[in-house]
Amino acid sequence: MVAISLLVMAAYASLTAYTDEHLRTLVNSNPMLVMLLVLFVAILVFSLLIIFYANRFLLQQQHQEIGVEILSGLSRGQIARLFSYENVLGEGLALVAGLVLGMLFSKLYGMLLLRLMNVSAQIDRWFSFEALWMTVVGFLVIFIVIALIDSFRISRLKLAQLVYGRVSRTTSPHPRRDFALACVGLALLIASYVGLFKLDWFPTIENMRFDQASSFALYFISFALFVGVWLCYRNALPVFLSWLRRQHWAFTRRHLLDFAVAGKKFRQHYQSLSLTTLFVTASIVMLGSAAAMFAFGNRSLQEEVPIDLVTDRQHQAQVLKKIADAGGRSKRLTYFSIKIAPAQLTGPRHEQIMAGHTLPLEIISLTDYQKASRHQNDLLPLNLKRTQSMYISRDFYLQHVPERVLLQNKVKLAQSGIPDLQIKAFSRSYPLGGYLFFNNLLVVNDSVFDQLSSKNSRELLAYQVKRLQPAGQTLTELDEASFKDRAMRQLIYHDAKHLKDVQMTLLRDEPQDDQADYLSNNYYVRGPVHALIERSLGLAVFVVGTLGILTTFAWASIFSLRQLAEAQNDRFEYLTMKKIGISQSALTRFVVNYHRFVYLLPVLFGTINGLLIMQVVGGNLDHLQLRLLYLLTGIILIIYEGFHHFTIRRYRRIIEQLKPSTQRLK
Repeated sequence: MVAISLLVMAAYASLTAYTDEHLRTLVNSNPMLVMLLVLFVAILVFSLLIIFYANRFLLQQQHQEIGVEILSGLSRGQIARLFSYENVLGEGLALVAGLVLGMLFSKLYGMLLLRLMNVSAQIDRWFSFEALWMTVVGFLVIFIVIALIDSFRISRLKLAQLVYGRVSRTTSPHPRRDFALACVGLALLIASYVGLFKLDWFPTIENMRFDQASSFALYFISFALFVGVWLCYRNALPVFLSWLRRQHWAFTRRHLLDFAVAGKKFRQHYQSLSLTTLFVTASIVMLGSAAAMFAFGNRSLQEEVPIDLVTDRQHQAQVLKKIADAGGRSKRLTYFSIKIAPAQLTGPRHEQIMAGHTLPLEIISLTDYQKASRHQNDLLPLNLKRTQSMYISRDFYLQHVPERVLLQNKVKLAQSGIPDLQIKAFSRSYPLGGYLFFNNLLVVNDSVFDQLSSKNSRELLAYQVKRLQPAGQTLTELDEASFKDRAMRQLIYHDAKHLKDVQMTLLRDEPQDDQADYLSNNYYVRGPVHALIERSLGLAVFVVGTLGILTTFAWASIFSLRQLAEAQNDRFEYLTMKKIGISQSALTRFVVNYHRFVYLLPVLFGTINGLLIMQVVGGNLDHLQLRLLYLLTGIILIIYEGFHHFTIRRYRRIIEQLKPSTQRLK
């Protein structure tokens, strides 16, 4: 009921934010707001699965009670209605509680959304009739569908199975078949991890399409990983524990009952354990994706537009005049000079890095780089000797060459008299922003920079802009103009086998030439494009992160319900143990150890799988930041650990309430 209430709360709050006209005005009717509607639909689907699985446990728990009711003269239709009424009543209370919580926390929900979208505003709306009726109708439809499914289940139950219990499918194990399937499961797990870490299937994942080879490789690895986990619980662990029971050293160190019961439970509940591993893995991957999007998106925004205004010296007068005419005020922060020269790399895999061509490199001095770093926190601290350089490229990771290989290369410039420069450091962060450079940038020692020819040089100036809104009309017009015709620099680059034969044609203040190899801005404003990207990014992170947290909490509650239902079913077995003389403290110790072993294992296994998947993704795409992921993973483990302790206490209470003097075996 708590899980359903939280799902209702999130669904109502999402719809309240989606239908809020004030929020739409703040984000300029950003079409990305439809993601909140997608979140609402995802919550409904997930709620359907959760309630379906929970009612299955509840129905199994009441099999004997249903059998007694049938023997007492009740029809299956009457029992189905009774079971449905009970569940709908509880679910209705959860719906009401969720709506109340949604109204109480919808304002906080909206404020968190605005914070992630970097919108400075307040949201006062907490009630939405449209969100209310859509949420109520959506969950009532789910409750009705589940009631129909439960009625169908009850109509298919057989009286003999209800009274005497369902025959276990694991009573007659086949040792050879189980051993073979255990080997297959372990082989699939090993093959999946080898595929993740060793095979070169990942390079095209960023531009992945469903019909690409890398897509099919990803599908195969995911399928093999899940089947391997399934067979591990169903066959591999029971076979291993069965072998362990036969070993004298294992028997002397732990009671035989632990191994026997654990192996039986693995085989009996392999579906539930596999689904738990799958849900934990999915939660880690979703939260990891949200963390990666947040870290990479903010980093990219800072790389591309770190300062309010950057302009070429020849354009500064007209740009500053438009800002002043609109009532704005500008303050110069810094400036530096840029030179351009042909270059080649010499070293491991240099042809792959250069894509078989010489490179046009724009070059700045170390002093100018350090001046820019005073106003741009994401720039790496740097100190260069005369024969050292720093290589900056936003798209280097697309070459699929490790950074350590790049650092083994040297840069050979076309101009004579300049020594080959060893690449000391690599960065994706451009000083003053990436839109202002053709492609790759090189930072060199001041003495080397002074020796370079000034034939193709320019000076960039950075300003802070005040009294103008980022999405205002003035900055919008400047932002649009910075991508049009005479606001662009163009470089036509004629490659050659030898550096001395390379030709460069630099075009300024001319209409765009379709034959230009490289384009960059003469000036750039942090304006509406930046705001739109930032808001869309925040919304995407919010939706994915919310789904990850809800998935964790809801499935942890269902898993807890599963354990408590099992305690009710096995209470007579524990009573038998008490009657043969096993003490309460020994039973308690066994319950704690058993649950730590059986029910925390899929949580740990799923966590490891999720972290490995995200680590592989982060290793292949060097821009993914995983620090936030580790923090969110810790939150997931805390949630499951909290449910585990709660379940252990309830489980122990059920066992402690069994009294041999007042209970009878059936």
